[in-house]
Amino acid sequence: MNIAPAISLISVGIAYGLLGWNLSAYQIYWAVGTWFLAINFAVVLFWGERITKRMFRLGPRGVLSMLILSSILTLAAVSFTVFSTMIILLASQMLARLELQAFGLGRRLSLVLIVMLSLITFSGGWVVGKIFLPSSPFWLN
Repeated sequence: MNIAPAISLISVGIAYGLLGWNLSAYQIYWAVGTWFLAINFAVVLFWGERITKRMFRLGPRGVLSMLILSSILTLAAVSFTVFSTMIILLASQMLARLELQAFGLGRRLSLVLIVMLSLITFSGGWVVGKIFLPSSPFWLN
């Protein structure tokens, strides 16, 4: 029995749960907006291979890629906590995607599994932060 997909799904759940717990110190629209952005990243990781390749080609369209790369570097320099959280989310999603597809699941089923898991664990982390163990609004500093 292969437990690698379960371990990768647990890492995705922990990453989203911690993000929900961290964002519980803020208003609800920050939490919903961040979850929506993270799910969009997941969709781009699953189906955006051609878009990503086209965006990062050199030439006149390279301005968009330079803008995105400079924004990423600026985020890494200004707020390392947010940058590291985003890297952990993206890395755990990529690991889960690869493990689920190697296990034999299709792309759509893998995406649905990761989206449902992220919604449940993000909401659970947010509820834990609001009710049981409050997070600090200064974690971004």
